Amino acid sequence: MSGRYFLGVLLLLSLSCGAASAQATGQISGTVTDQTGALIPGAEITAAQTDTGLTRAIVSNETGAYVFPNLPTGPYTLEVTLPGFRTYRQTGIVLQSMTTP
Repeated sequence: MSGRYFLGVLLLLSLSCGAASAQATGQISGTVTDQTGALIPGAEITAAQTDTGLTRAIVSNETGAYVFPNLPTGPYTLEVTLPGFRTYRQTGIVLQSMTTP
């Protein structure tokens, strides 16, 4: 089986403050599909913060969906792997805190 990942990435930002210190966090979520648009369950998705080296990994669910909640703000690289498919890599994802006027 050979194919290619198409990855839908949706960046959702939230702001949370702890009692001792404030730290902005965000969320990366999306759906893993193949080149025909078929949903891909069981793919491993890794989010790596490029400035700090923080890495988190999860597996897409039965509908190909994944969610990385409570990520510290900053630049990220996403990588998707599954045996039989080429690895997909997305760079240039930046989670930023948003301020309202």
